[in-house]
Amino acid sequence: MADNNILINFTSLFNIELAKRIFSVIFFVPTFIFSLYQGGGLIFFLFLLFFLIIMNELLNLFKLSQVKINIIAYSFIASFCMIIFPFYYLTIDNNFLICVYVLISLWIFDTFSYLGGNLFRGKKIFPKLSKGKTYSGLISGLISVFLFNLIISNYFYNTFFLNLYLIAIIICTLSFIGDAYVSLLKRQSNIKDTGTLFIGHGGFLDRMDSFIMVFFFFIIFDIHKFIPYV
Repeated sequence: MADNNILINFTSLFNIELAKRIFSVIFFVPTFIFSLYQGGGLIFFLFLLFFLIIMNELLNLFKLSQVKINIIAYSFIASFCMIIFPFYYLTIDNNFLICVYVLISLWIFDTFSYLGGNLFRGKKIFPKLSKGKTYSGLISGLISVFLFNLIISNYFYNTFFLNLYLIAIIICTLSFIGDAYVSLLKRQSNIKDTGTLFIGHGGFLDRMDSFIMVFFFFIIFDIHKFIPYV
């Protein structure tokens, strides 16, 4: 019976939510990586554009929100991240590899949290806040990022680096918090998506929530220093 349920759940994976994540991989990941590789003015231009789009979506949320203080708090976090990140990136050592590592970790966690949550279902973490967040999804995402770090450790260092696994936990935790926070903002504003910039794929903030929370704390606490260099 359990195997039949998993098979049924597997067939239900292929829906608009999976399309959103594939879209993120096709559009956001290459755009980020290309801008990081090029560096210079392109990063400043890209993040200025991101900042303006996100602030517009947050302003619309603010108008609809029943708890406006949460919008104000998140606006500060998003503004700080979008404005400071280009300077942060250009001043850290080994910046390209570090940021690509974080971006890939975020994508892996988000994708496999979704796949694991929908495949195994189970108890929801925040049933009133988000129907899609389950313990099985969270565990699937964590395991996937850990396996990614295991591959990196063996390929680049040929040894075990505890720092990488601690960083993985930090990235997954902050990613989860960022996603949950934006879900809270949307629930308090009684909307499904933060915007309609990408038809069928939600708003820009929907695609950037994990990135914003992760790099906000990376910048504040210099977390990148704990990532071993290649």
